[in-house]
Amino acid sequence: MSWRRYCAEARDTSLAGQAFARVLRPGDVVLLIGQLGAGKTTFTQGVAIGLGVSDRVTSPTFTMVRQHDCTNDFGIATLHHADVYRVESLAEVRDLDLGEVVEESAVALVEWGDLAADVYGTDVLRVTFVLDESQGRTLVVDGARSEDRRPELDEWMNA
Repeated sequence: MSWRRYCAEARDTSLAGQAFARVLRPGDVVLLIGQLGAGKTTFTQGVAIGLGVSDRVTSPTFTMVRQHDCTNDFGIATLHHADVYRVESLAEVRDLDLGEVVEESAVALVEWGDLAADVYGTDVLRVTFVLDESQGRTLVVDGARSEDRRPELDEWMNA
């Protein structure tokens, strides 16, 4: 099953990210999938707001992973924001050890997650960004962890 939410502009994408923060649980890995300019970083910035991140969130394209402290009631203390666009092999993605660092009190959002899907397996949430001709986007959420988040995702989809 999948959940869909349409975002006509960047502000809607950020708001969708803020609402998506309520779907997350400590230990989650979220693969963000979509073409360049689809809204992956804007969505992540919204998630960061929803998780209570106070510092600026930018794309970690050249650093690969940025870590942000969170303040929220969800039990999530750290947001790991990764961008694997520039990796040359799956070994580089494995070396990031994101599956290990999310531990019990962190989550990881991975831009260009389709490039890293083999490393993280199926126990993830996936958000796919599908652009339309008017530069709006449909966010499609699925993945193995989505089934046990049905009530939260139903609420997210209809917010």
